[in-house]
Amino acid sequence: MAPRTAAKNASSPLDAEAWIEAAFDALAAGGIEAVRVDPLAKRLGVTRGSFYWHFADRAALHTGMLKEWRKRQSYQIGSRIEGKTSAPDERLKRTLALPNSSPRAKRAAAIELAIRLWARRDPEAAKAVKHIDRVRLDYYAKLYGDMELAPAAARRQAFMFYAALMAQAFIFTDGETDVSDELEKMLLSD
Repeated sequence: MAPRTAAKNASSPLDAEAWIEAAFDALAAGGIEAVRVDPLAKRLGVTRGSFYWHFADRAALHTGMLKEWRKRQSYQIGSRIEGKTSAPDERLKRTLALPNSSPRAKRAAAIELAIRLWARRDPEAAKAVKHIDRVRLDYYAKLYGDMELAPAAARRQAFMFYAALMAQAFIFTDGETDVSDELEKMLLSD
């Protein structure tokens, strides 16, 4: 059964994005096992029929979640980082500040951690994570290359930067400036 793609109408009060957002909340709170139709419908105050208006089944919701997550991660690099400054070291500093920048960033980190755990068991989730890792590592290596590092050194530094960024996001340092400052010195000094 294919998902319906009809325009939103009175019998479909929620759009697919509302279901995906609720699914992300459930994922962050309880892992992929918590992303189930009945609890999501109850949380959203609707019947299961609303879900099936947008998705053929739970697997289709999972696919929609991964697609949306990849889109958001690509947007984050393209808009939140790239569009704010042209200096590569400033872009890296801005990126390093993201994990503790807001409650929204903390929610994004919780979602990402849950997706990474899901990816250990699911090939489609693993494919999405590998894609985003490749995009991010390529971007950070390019920035280090723009800072005059040789390609191999830029790639190694990009990996260390990314590992530190992920650790900072998942450890939830609550913006401890001494930790952030030390990371910045380690990762961005000559």
